[in-house]
Amino acid sequence: MKKFICTIVTLFSLSIIYSQDFDYFKKKDTIYIEFKGNKNEKKYSIQTRIKPINFDEKSYEFVVPNRWRFVFYHTKYKNWDKQEAGIVSEVREVGKMFLKEHKRTIIGISFFRKHESEDIVCEILTQFKVLYVIDFTEKKKGEFKMYEVSSINVCPVSE
Repeated sequence: MKKFICTIVTLFSLSIIYSQDFDYFKKKDTIYIEFKGNKNEKKYSIQTRIKPINFDEKSYEFVVPNRWRFVFYHTKYKNWDKQEAGIVSEVREVGKMFLKEHKRTIIGISFFRKHESEDIVCEILTQFKVLYVIDFTEKKKGEFKMYEVSSINVCPVSE
């Protein structure tokens, strides 16, 4: 019985120590979102330009039916200011070492499920954050593609 209680206390302590804290993400300026292509995660190729060039632009969607939906876009230019300056959205490959170094700033669908959608959109996915989606479905030679994205989720404001 003593061994059982020690095991439970240890597991509980570890979950508290390693759980992702909502306030921690509120303070971070860069957040990484994992996309694994599971049941509630969808990826679409999109075209945002009038004259189609290619379909390298993507939409990432995270959904829990009747609860919430988060959508992120990776486009060539993140906004008009960056387009005028000629600054393209970042795309790079990251390996396991990057994932280990940044594991505390990587959130997934389980984080989205734990919190209210309004809190996530209004307090974490603000326009002042740099957001990346790490696409685990695009694996090549042990590395994954990471895309700089924009959140198109809107914080509801009541008057």
